[in-house]
Amino acid sequence: GKEDKLGWRLRYNMEHRGDVYATHGLGPVAQALDIHRGDRMTTLVAMDTKSVHGKERVEMATGKPCDDFKNGDHTTTLIRTEQGKVIEIQHNVMNPQPYNRLYQLTGTKGFANKYPVEGYALDQKQLSASGVQPKVDNLSSHGFLPKAEMQALVAKYQHPILKKYGEMAQEVGGHGGMDFIMDARLVYCLQNGLPLDMDVYDLAEWCCLAELGALSMDNGCAPVAFPDFTRGHWNDIKGFKHAFASPEEEAATEAAAKKFTEELKAGAEKAWKKYDKQKAKKNKSK
Repeated sequence: GKEDKLGWRLRYNMEHRGDVYATHGLGPVAQALDIHRGDRMTTLVAMDTKSVHGKERVEMATGKPCDDFKNGDHTTTLIRTEQGKVIEIQHNVMNPQPYNRLYQLTGTKGFANKYPVEGYALDQKQLSASGVQPKVDNLSSHGFLPKAEMQALVAKYQHPILKKYGEMAQEVGGHGGMDFIMDARLVYCLQNGLPLDMDVYDLAEWCCLAELGALSMDNGCAPVAFPDFTRGHWNDIKGFKHAFASPEEEAATEAAAKKFTEELKAGAEKAWKKYDKQKAKKNKSK
């Protein structure tokens, strides 16, 4: 309301503790680690700093002392999965720091880092096994791949979704094209009657970090168990995969969508002509 000097986001951080916006960072990692497709999160431990900037922002907005700001400036959550993987996720919207998504995967045979520093680390044997022949000798997994090898690797394994929408996404924009790709992917699945890339079980697991993290921190950073939202079905599907229609099904769906869009445009054009005609008559009668 007009009298709310804090706004919903600052107020929520003041009243709640934990990683209150985990989905942005956790979602892609959960998919990469096959969560609910052969693995699940079992335990978390959370820890936060004291609130400094949060309190200051409330005091600046209200002009009154703030003695109780629940969320720390920086929250770190460690998660262990059923299959022995570990996820680290950080939440900090208070302190000065360069924008960083912290997307990083460390595997048994390779390493990948995304934004803001994009790089991959593989040794000579693993790179050759991936189908890319190294152009340098003594390639080590303790340093980033040279540019030529990295570009060859990315080109070889470019995702079908990026192949389909990447160029158009750059033109349309929206968070660098991300918004367009996510929207286009959702529409594609719905149009073709395919399973969505995320379901309600994913939603529940990704969002419960705030509440479970608060429980952990309120009890001396104790381990807290995740509920099994799937009720035992987290291992039914083996490995995360994006669903795709056949080329023939895609063509039929796109043709139907194009036909519907043209009909919609034609209908709108007729409606606007009627509107303009009535408006012109009204202006003449004045």
